[in-house]
Amino acid sequence: MLKVGIVGLGGRMGHALYECCLGLDGAKIVCGIDKNTDTLPSGCSAEVVDDPYKLSAAPDLFIDFSRPECSLNVLKYAKEHGCKVVLGTTGFDYDQKDQIKEYSKHVPIVFAANFSVGVNVLLNLVKKTAQIMSDSDIEIVEAHHRYKVDAPSGTALAIGEAAAAGRNVNLKDVMVSGRDGITGERIYGSIGFSSVRGGDIVGNHTAMFCSEGERVELSHIATSRQTFARGAFRAALWLENKKPGLYDMNEVLGLKA
Repeated sequence: MLKVGIVGLGGRMGHALYECCLGLDGAKIVCGIDKNTDTLPSGCSAEVVDDPYKLSAAPDLFIDFSRPECSLNVLKYAKEHGCKVVLGTTGFDYDQKDQIKEYSKHVPIVFAANFSVGVNVLLNLVKKTAQIMSDSDIEIVEAHHRYKVDAPSGTALAIGEAAAAGRNVNLKDVMVSGRDGITGERIYGSIGFSSVRGGDIVGNHTAMFCSEGERVELSHIATSRQTFARGAFRAALWLENKKPGLYDMNEVLGLKA
């Protein structure tokens, strides 16, 4: 039985992960990390603390969909206590991503911007389409609920990375995030991003490939956080016997050749 700790157990994803785990035979939630104990899932009997270093015992694995600073603290604890990590937090800067790579030398980590099976299929399609439609203009449009704090979303950036990889360029060199005022003509080869925030949108992402006379759109619409929760537990169970390293959902799903 895999003993799991949920970071952000009282949040929206924490609730989805808790509900998902109730139907699994191979995993059990034994602890949670959350500063607010008033919003924990109903019936939850797991130990909940506001810092992993206050836990009475370390879990086998953490599932973390929190914030960068919190996640880095969890990774530090995981390194010191031999815990595996499924990491779905977004909003990391380049230096923080380098820290994740360093931690992965000591503990197994599955790190993904999105744990939905469908989104990871989309990423592969985007890369291939970017290769084939090499002269098209690429625009990525994403929409999320009003409470999301980072933009563009981690999934949108992953889509951008897939498109850039398809064209053998670095995303940071061609990325244009948002437009306002007199922007001038579009720079050839750039990859644009637009973000929408409102209501209770779980997650909508569209990659647009715009050419003269035609347009191809590849989209994914998430209607429930359970899709992310199921993917996260799929990654957790897959990671159980893996050696230290930085893994992604392509490997979990067998999409990587």
